[in-house]
Amino acid sequence: MSDRLYYTDSYLAAFESPVFAIDDVDGRPAVRLAQSCFYPTSGGQLHDTGTLGGMAVVDVVAADDGVLHVLDGAPAFGVGDVVRGAIDWPRRYDHMQQHSGQHLLSQHFFRHFGWETVSVHFGAEESTLDLDTPDVSPAQLAEIEALANDMAYRALPIRAYLVDETGLAAVPLRRPPKVTGVIRIVEIEAFDYSACGGTHVRTTAEIAPIKLVRQERRRNQTRITFLCGLRACRDYSRKHDLLLTTAALFSNEPAAVPSLVERLQEQSRAAEREL
Repeated sequence: MSDRLYYTDSYLAAFESPVFAIDDVDGRPAVRLAQSCFYPTSGGQLHDTGTLGGMAVVDVVAADDGVLHVLDGAPAFGVGDVVRGAIDWPRRYDHMQQHSGQHLLSQHFFRHFGWETVSVHFGAEESTLDLDTPDVSPAQLAEIEALANDMAYRALPIRAYLVDETGLAAVPLRRPPKVTGVIRIVEIEAFDYSACGGTHVRTTAEIAPIKLVRQERRRNQTRITFLCGLRACRDYSRKHDLLLTTAALFSNEPAAVPSLVERLQEQSRAAEREL
């Protein structure tokens, strides 16, 4: 059983380890190590990338006895060699911000409206959570966004720890765990308690800002698309630039753009009626 270093330190970005074995995954070499800080795709969270022994790690797959590090080519090292691994830190930190943000949002949705999160997905550009309700109003979304950002800026500590089945009864979990035995708990101090094996930031301040981008009804559920941290900042910058560019086309201020577009639409409809 290899040691998953990210369980105890999500901020660890480099390590050394002996090579246990070199297997095969879809025609590519897959390395087993004694210990690793590479996170495999699981729990809706994407895998880490990086380098191992100078080779690019293109995928990380969970296995019963640890993780498989899938390389982009034949390695120059062999079984028994000690290799250095390094994760792509910006990618990892982005995943940490989104995952911690999802915990914060899911608890707010549950506490204020009784809606449970039934599934989550952390994509490369956007993340989503699915709620067990078909109807979410814009006002409710705005309320949750404000509450989540307010709590984020309080810089509440986030910590991970293990509990056994005896101690689990004292933990107010948002959802029952899917596994038994010793459970890893991720706690947003005195607010959210979740059974989770993912990587997380140290305080809620690192999640901010939080932006709920859109909602989509999917049968009897609602999918919420959200952005946290640096993703939300980049989204704001991109949309701000688009708004400034559009305003410049009208030789006007950004705040005037909606009314100017409405006027153009009215003029277009009037012209169509005259045809």
